[in-house]
Amino acid sequence: MSKTRFARYNIGQVIRHRLYAMRGVIFDVDTSFAGTDGDPTADGMATTLVYRLFAEDDEIPYVACIAENDLEPDDSGEPVSHPGIGALFDVQEAGGYRQRRQLLN
Repeated sequence: MSKTRFARYNIGQVIRHRLYAMRGVIFDVDTSFAGTDGDPTADGMATTLVYRLFAEDDEIPYVACIAENDLEPDDSGEPVSHPGIGALFDVQEAGGYRQRRQLLN
């Protein structure tokens, strides 16, 4: 029997990596990744959620896939500068990102 997992973070949420100088906007959650996250299930294998995000660091924008345990919320209020954000999200006045109803080509 599979265990239901709930995502800790939301699509459009700004997050940062716990260890590295990287932050980004979540655009997808991969629930099919099977890896170990230190919390084994009854069958001995744990699954962790992996988030896909439009990321930036001090050098370049890129797309990253990061395990949930390596992320934390970014409450800085600073915008994320990534060229892919505008195709999927509307930027809100408060600095948040809302998924577009219609995607841009």
